Amino acid sequence: EILGALMSVIIVWMVTGVLTYLACMRLLHTDYDIDATVMLITSACAVLSNILLSVILHQTGHGHSRGAAAREHMPAPLEKPALSNASLRAAFVHAMGDLFQSISVLISALIIFFKPQYKIADPICTFVFSIFVLATTITILRDILTVLMEGR
Repeated sequence: EILGALMSVIIVWMVTGVLTYLACMRLLHTDYDIDATVMLITSACAVLSNILLSVILHQTGHGHSRGAAAREHMPAPLEKPALSNASLRAAFVHAMGDLFQSISVLISALIIFFKPQYKIADPICTFVFSIFVLATTITILRDILTVLMEGR
């Protein structure tokens, strides 16, 4: 569970690093073209998919049903209180990061679709997304390292 969560965080950071590098290249070399229509369609589909995935993961993480017995919330087990299910939490944060990235791409696509001369919106949104992803995964990484190092 912990190693799966660690791999998820590492993969998210690697993808974020590649996207940041590509955004820097787009800022340095402005001779690129963006097909805003394809960007709009792809990002809209990604937003819908990530919303669905985030809802599923969030509901799975509660550990209780949505029925009449939902008011009786079961307490988490005493072992590993900081990480009751690190893999699920990492997957949820990963899906939320993907959702915000998709929203960022959708906003960029809308800007570029209506004002093609503002194609700089694409790398700017990538930088904003990258900062968000790094900020949200730091706490998960801290919890993972605490468990791996057998900390308290």
